[in-house]
Amino acid sequence: MTPGSLPLRFGALGSRGFLLASRVQHDRPVRLRIGETLQLALIAIFGAVGTLARYGLQGLVQVRVGSAFPYGTLLINLTGCFFLGLIGQFTMNRMVLSPDWRGAITIGFFGGYTTFSSFGWEAAKMLEDGEWLRASVYVGASVMAGLLLSVAGIRLSNKF
Repeated sequence: MTPGSLPLRFGALGSRGFLLASRVQHDRPVRLRIGETLQLALIAIFGAVGTLARYGLQGLVQVRVGSAFPYGTLLINLTGCFFLGLIGQFTMNRMVLSPDWRGAITIGFFGGYTTFSSFGWEAAKMLEDGEWLRASVYVGASVMAGLLLSVAGIRLSNKF
């Protein structure tokens, strides 16, 4: 058995985004390789940066617009779809980044930056308040524009 084929114990994200902490051989943990530890650190750091970027931009937009409609969340989700499509596809097509850095950006940064859970909660609260039209517009705009911007980012990346 190679170290990569050993059973896994619970823990952090592995190189493909799967959950792992340490590989186990006959109930004895095998230490994570330096590359796996570095990748986990990069994902965590980039995740923190993405979260702070979301917090700042979402708050700024919401204060400037001064509306109860979640424009900040919508902007974050739409820009996240576009840039994840653009950067994810570009880095896969051109192999300009190592898998560690690509994971840091796509899993870490965009995992912290995008806000699908906030989107779900805000849409549910609109529905709960009887705001069916607003909720429908919000969900429709998020899903349709998000898909279109993801495709736009992928296609733009393919031109490079």
